[in-house]
Amino acid sequence: MVLRDLECFLAVAEEGSISRAAAALHMTQPPLTVRLQALERELGTALLVRHGRGVTLTAAGRLLAERSRRHLADLAATSDMVRAVGSGTRGALRVVVGHTVSPRLLPHLTGSATLGPDVDLRLSEVTDVDVVERVHHREAHAGLLHLPPAVPGDTRHVHGRAQGLEVAVVAREPLVAVLPEGHPAASDERVDLASLAGPRVVLADSAGEGFAAHTRAVWRLVAGDGRSAGARHEAGSIMHALALVEAGVGVTLLPAQYVGPAWKGLVARQLRRHTAVVETAALWRPDEDSPVMRRFLRSALSTPEPDVLGPEHGRRRPESPSIVL
Repeated sequence: MVLRDLECFLAVAEEGSISRAAAALHMTQPPLTVRLQALERELGTALLVRHGRGVTLTAAGRLLAERSRRHLADLAATSDMVRAVGSGTRGALRVVVGHTVSPRLLPHLTGSATLGPDVDLRLSEVTDVDVVERVHHREAHAGLLHLPPAVPGDTRHVHGRAQGLEVAVVAREPLVAVLPEGHPAASDERVDLASLAGPRVVLADSAGEGFAAHTRAVWRLVAGDGRSAGARHEAGSIMHALALVEAGVGVTLLPAQYVGPAWKGLVARQLRRHTAVVETAALWRPDEDSPVMRRFLRSALSTPEPDVLGPEHGRRRPESPSIVL
């Protein structure tokens, strides 16, 4: 049976008239009659009883109408589903995220407004090493991690094990210092790390190799000024680092996007000295052909790349003096 023949037969069944069905189908009556007769010959049975008021269905016709409605509805649903999968608004997406990547970045990349409400999303937080390995071994469609600082003349700085993967920067942010509210420098708009003689809290490589490399480079720069950088306390995660700072153990450096989640009792301050911005990158396999993944990448690669703090954290401008006449 031809799909168009079933559509024509259903139109006649619903209208109860060949002429009205022809008008509804935007065709003339003779070719519609030919289709109906051909369908009856193919099935070897009468489907319609023709009379002066129009047509009625035979028992066989009623069965065909019932099955045809179900078949056409299933076919329409299948067509919608296929189009949704092809456009990337339906399917599954697995993303692995490095421990130091701020959760504040994720809503812009993985929200339902970006991916669509019919996408099954699975987010896993792992180490930077596992981000690369899982993408390599097809355990995830994409990964997000912090890149280490670039080394002049070295194009391999992205990540040693990331060779063979596509890598693109999706966000840039500066480092900020996080201090206890009672710290002497907490009232400053910008902090000079070289003047902080107290201990520091750093993240272990296991928390995030790329970000840990950034903080090591900054503290080495401070030590290079001939001043003591203070004792070194190592934390296994950003939350642990914040807890140590709140306890008064020392100060730490974080990506700016973690300013918001810093809990009560802590303050974040911009650095007085210029340091390299921290880059968050997306990694994926070059042969990845998932339409959902393509939608994710379009969103990720169109995300603004902030390299400064937002206006709520920016340097306060002095008020203009009032003029008295």
